[in-house]
Amino acid sequence: MDEGGRVNPKINDLINVLSSLAPASADKDLIANTLKALDDQWALSQKIAREPGLEEIIKQLVGRLYRVYSSLAALKDQRILDIACGSNTSKAPAFVFVNTPFGEKRLPIAHKEGYTAQFEPWFCRILLALEAVPVGIDLGNLETESFEHYHLDLGQPGALDFLPEHSFDAVQDSRLFGSPEFIAQFPKQEDRLRIAAEIWGQEQRLLKPGGKVIHSDAANLLR
Repeated sequence: MDEGGRVNPKINDLINVLSSLAPASADKDLIANTLKALDDQWALSQKIAREPGLEEIIKQLVGRLYRVYSSLAALKDQRILDIACGSNTSKAPAFVFVNTPFGEKRLPIAHKEGYTAQFEPWFCRILLALEAVPVGIDLGNLETESFEHYHLDLGQPGALDFLPEHSFDAVQDSRLFGSPEFIAQFPKQEDRLRIAAEIWGQEQRLLKPGGKVIHSDAANLLR
C-alpha cells in the first residue's frame, strides 16, 4: 500500500483474480489481507512490476493451497514443511513452468547475476500471513525471514533426519531439482533420482497420519 493507505493497482488486480477461487467471503478477506501484507513487507507490487512472472508464481502457490485445503481458513495453525522453499539469494534457471488454476505457463527468467524475486520464499510468507506455521528448508539466505527455517544442503544423505517423524500436517517440495545450484552439484540423473527417493521417503516419515502432500517434485521425478 502507498503512504495514503491505498492498495497498489497490481495488488488489487491480483486480489480480484484470486478471489474467484474463494468459496466464502472470509476467504476473500484472507486473500486480500495476505496480499496486502506481502506488499507492505516484501514490496510484492514493485517486484511484480519488474518481473511479471512473479504474479503467476503467486497464483500457482495459492492455487495449490486451494486444491489441497479447499479453504484458506483451514490453514490456521497447520504446521507445514516447505523443502527447498527458496531464499533471498537463490539463483534462477533460464525459465520455470507454473501450473495455476488459470492455466499453465512457461516463464522466462533473465536477470543480472541470476537473481530473481520469483525464487524468494513466497510460499512460507503466504502461509505465515494465513496464520499457519511454516517451516522452510533451503541452502540460501533466510536470515531476514520471520518463519522457522533451516540452512541445509538437501543433497546430503540424512539432511532431514533431525526433524521428528509425524510432526507436520502438510509438506511441499518444489523446484529443488531444477535449480542451477542443484544441477551443478548433481549433474548425473541417477544422483538426482537417489535424492528424490530420499526426499519422498522423508516426506512420508514427517507427515502426521492423514497429512497432506501439497506438491512434491520428488514424487513427480520418481514417476
